[in-house]
Amino acid sequence: MKKITYTELFSAMLVFELGSAILFVLGISAKQDAWLSMIIATIAAFPLVYMYVTLFKKYNANLPQILEAAFGKILGKALSAIYAIYFLYIAARVTRDFDELNVSTIYRQAPISAISIAILIVVLYYIMFDISVTIKSAHMLLPAFVFLAVIQFLGIFTINGISIKKLLPVLENGFLPVIKAAFPQILTFPYGELITFMMIFPEIHLKKDLNKYCMALVAATGLWLTINTVEILAALGVAETARANFPFYQLVLVMKFGSFRNLDPFYAVEIVICGVIKITIFAYAALRTLQSIFNLKEYKFLLLPVGTIIYALSIIIADSYPLHILIGLKLTTVYIHVPLQIIIPLIVLILSFIKKPQKQQ
Repeated sequence: MKKITYTELFSAMLVFELGSAILFVLGISAKQDAWLSMIIATIAAFPLVYMYVTLFKKYNANLPQILEAAFGKILGKALSAIYAIYFLYIAARVTRDFDELNVSTIYRQAPISAISIAILIVVLYYIMFDISVTIKSAHMLLPAFVFLAVIQFLGIFTINGISIKKLLPVLENGFLPVIKAAFPQILTFPYGELITFMMIFPEIHLKKDLNKYCMALVAATGLWLTINTVEILAALGVAETARANFPFYQLVLVMKFGSFRNLDPFYAVEIVICGVIKITIFAYAALRTLQSIFNLKEYKFLLLPVGTIIYALSIIIADSYPLHILIGLKLTTVYIHVPLQIIIPLIVLILSFIKKPQKQQ
């Protein structure tokens, strides 16, 4: 396996974080103060991601190995199995996000199942190669995504009716809605999902400056998503943003750059690529977790079963798109994300101070 450099890791993590998160205005329950919720959640994400990096450095191992070292073999493997299911489930949720995006915007006549199969074929093809191929692909594509973000920033000023006044008054309903939108919703999605990279950290070439790059990643993600939130709210307004299934796509539909109109195909390609990379990383994490649980020498023979599970889950996960979003916001966040992204890692960190871990070679 080719080792991953810091810059490649940073690029992959940023593309992963933007992934499906860029499609929505996170924290829209705070209305015009959603951007404030994003900033607050970003600040809280620094210690969360620092905890993930600290655990990796203390044990020098991937997530299943850390769990076994902290909780013992039996409980550790049981928790690892839960994380494997978690990675599969979130991969399915992200797949469904992009299924819905495609059938509601580009391929209106296509069945969701066909879109899901097409996405997962690309994902499985990616995983057939080394994970470094996915990481390096993200690194190569990131400059193009930054370029599109700059075009977006300049292009929104051509939208009729755009006004920063749509973000006023600030804190109209007080500070509580802002906090409720930030915690745990935005903290866990997208920041808490970085726990997935605990399966990739062992592949980094050098580990000394990992903290620095991960903190820079959190800052970059927060800046990008905050600007994206402000742009959408200023262009569409709170009411239209709340109604739209995919506010980001709604924005690029009405945007132009000079004499160039209909820029949405470029952004659609960007979004789908981000989605494929994100699903690939989740699927890879699930495969490597299963490999660790069962002490397998190879995991690639599990590609088809894992792909089938993700496909099936993406279809049956909800009967409709509104239900899919409702489950994600109300149930997944509280009952799945919080325990697996925050509570269990925090317990492991506490145990690591009580009982000094032996670093894996």
